[in-house]
Amino acid sequence: MRLLVTLFLAIFILCLKGKTAGTANVFRNKKDNDIKLASSTSNCSVSQCNVFPNDENIYISSSTLYFDYRTLNNSSYCAPNIPCSILEPCNNITYECASSTSVCIINSCCSPQAVCLLLSLTNLYKSGWSNGSIIDIARDSHTASILTNGNILITGGYNNSVLSSAQVYNLAKETWTNTGNMNSVRYHHTESILKNGKVLVTGGNNGTNQLNSAELYDSSTQTWMLINSMKAAREFHTATTLTNGKVLVTGGYNNAELYDPSTGNWTMTGNINHERYSHRASVLLDGNVLISGGNDGENILKSAELYDTSKGTWTLINDMNTAREYHTITILADGKVLVIGGHNGIVYLNSAELYDPSSKTWTITYNMNTPRIRHTASLLPNGKVLVTGGNNDNIYLNTTEIYQTS
Repeated sequence: MRLLVTLFLAIFILCLKGKTAGTANVFRNKKDNDIKLASSTSNCSVSQCNVFPNDENIYISSSTLYFDYRTLNNSSYCAPNIPCSILEPCNNITYECASSTSVCIINSCCSPQAVCLLLSLTNLYKSGWSNGSIIDIARDSHTASILTNGNILITGGYNNSVLSSAQVYNLAKETWTNTGNMNSVRYHHTESILKNGKVLVTGGNNGTNQLNSAELYDSSTQTWMLINSMKAAREFHTATTLTNGKVLVTGGYNNAELYDPSTGNWTMTGNINHERYSHRASVLLDGNVLISGGNDGENILKSAELYDTSKGTWTLINDMNTAREYHTITILADGKVLVIGGHNGIVYLNSAELYDPSSKTWTITYNMNTPRIRHTASLLPNGKVLVTGGNNDNIYLNTTEIYQTS
């Protein structure tokens, strides 16, 4: 489909809104043949994107023009000039597209009509970050997870006091709305999606004590319910939903426990090799669990280990490139693991790296625009990663960033 669209654009070497067309230039992908795209020399107000020549994955000739298209909430998409005649209009009230494969842009030369830009065209360009919508309450040490309807729930955190509030991000509208408050204020807690669609929140700190309490959020009613408490009070721990539906809670100490939603009970499981807190964990595509980094009470860690769900045992693997705590870890659609930000004991980090389970290696990837700790990072249905909030040098952040995968 992408090739057909690209060929169609090459035939229609037109400028938006009937302006004079520029010459066709060449986009070169190392894995594909040369593709000719139309470029514009019109005097419309759309800014050009920054050019990143000689990228590891792509090369864009210095004469190629491609533009910074924006949504209502100022999210940025890079794409070539596209004739208005082949673009579907957006709903000019909701600013939404009929297809999930398109995004509504408002600053094209097709104005005043907002139009739907094919996301497949934006995938031709370099990976990177762009700013997203601002959350209502600046916070750090909060949590985030993707609900079954594709929206994102963030809970709790800290902003001069511990928070119980929760907000939901509407992916289609790119807006935030308040939802029901938790039963307890908490930060340094965890948030996990269960197979029934409910959200499990565990532990943390209420500003005075570590918590062993847990509660469930029902997105259909926007309500919270307290459930059985964990075996141990924990903060700076992780909680990961396994393929069998159970939830693995690790750290705060060197022990781990499992929550069974079918019974509502907690049981202990195998100990991790290296005592750690402020680490991060996520389920790989093979069902095993990766944990990375953290703090053992004396040092910031770059070690990582895998939990075998069938055996209940832990194995050390290759270290990350950078020691870090308070970072995030996100499984991408291709199975690789994106680790973002954190603190190395000296400075706040904007660096990111990728773990490849097939080769068991770590590689450096693009930096964020802003160093941050105690933020969240969520994989969106379109394959991008949304990063929200956090803290940079004791400044609470309400900014967000979006990582475009290759």
